[in-house]
Amino acid sequence: MSELGELQRRFPLMLAQLFIYAYLNLGIELTLGEGYDDDGVGHMKGSTHYDKIGHDLNIFKNDVWLKDGIFESVNYFKLMHDFWELIGGAKRIETDLNHFSLLYQGKR
Repeated sequence: MSELGELQRRFPLMLAQLFIYAYLNLGIELTLGEGYDDDGVGHMKGSTHYDKIGHDLNIFKNDVWLKDGIFESVNYFKLMHDFWELIGGAKRIETDLNHFSLLYQGKR
């Protein structure tokens, strides 16, 4: 069994834990953004999106989409990343706060 295969199987469960944390503890709602990408464009070279262990999430508060650059959303993203790292997720990328991934071969 490959390390990548193990990560790919663990990743959805971790996303589920993150969703539950966000809904119950932060009072926000999430939708799935970009996930697996197989065309080689749209994400930086070597992105974890190509390895099926990276996903972008969208935050909603009171039916308003809090985009990556909005101050209020930055706080929510940071709280979510703190939890994500606690359960074994990769450290956040400051320029891509809505991205959640696992560390694999130096990529996050």
